[in-house]
Amino acid sequence: MKKLQAFILALGVSATAMANVSGSVDPDRASVTVRKVDNTKVQLIYSMNPVAPVTVKIYDANKFLVQKDKIVADKPFAKAYDFVNLVPGKYAVEILENNQVIDQYVLDMGTPVSKPIAFSMVEKVENNKFKLLYNGLSAVNLEILVFENDKLIHEEHVSDVNGFQKLYKMEGVSPRAKLEFFVKTDEGFTQLLAVK
Repeated sequence: MKKLQAFILALGVSATAMANVSGSVDPDRASVTVRKVDNTKVQLIYSMNPVAPVTVKIYDANKFLVQKDKIVADKPFAKAYDFVNLVPGKYAVEILENNQVIDQYVLDMGTPVSKPIAFSMVEKVENNKFKLLYNGLSAVNLEILVFENDKLIHEEHVSDVNGFQKLYKMEGVSPRAKLEFFVKTDEGFTQLLAVK
């Protein structure tokens, strides 16, 4: 089994030079996204309820394990990874649940991110009210995920927009909580916005 996983991992590393590639091993559990958010940072979005601890393994181009992370959660979550201290190059990310590989990605951490031209921001209006703004040059499908202390508390999809503004009233959110809005489009724009 380990040889098969190593072979699949090696095949994935040598077969692609894209910023990220998803090849869901289990299509029923394919709600995992790994994206570069800048030249050294990666965001993992796990938008389903884990049935067991989730393990994230990151390998370099020589198949050397550079990071292993075990995440225990019962709700969807987001996790950031910073590659600033690693050598630029290609890295393979393997996501496992219950010791079964559910998704794999190959990241090129040496190539600058080419971002679509768009802008988004979030601001606190009062107590638990937040205004989100998105503007882009072309009409896109927009996905908005809101996380409280790295747990998904709101998900929304908006179709065919190049401008979007909405006031969110977040019921039951602690004023001390870490609140983040993750905005992504089908064109490849992604932005993680922390609320202060």
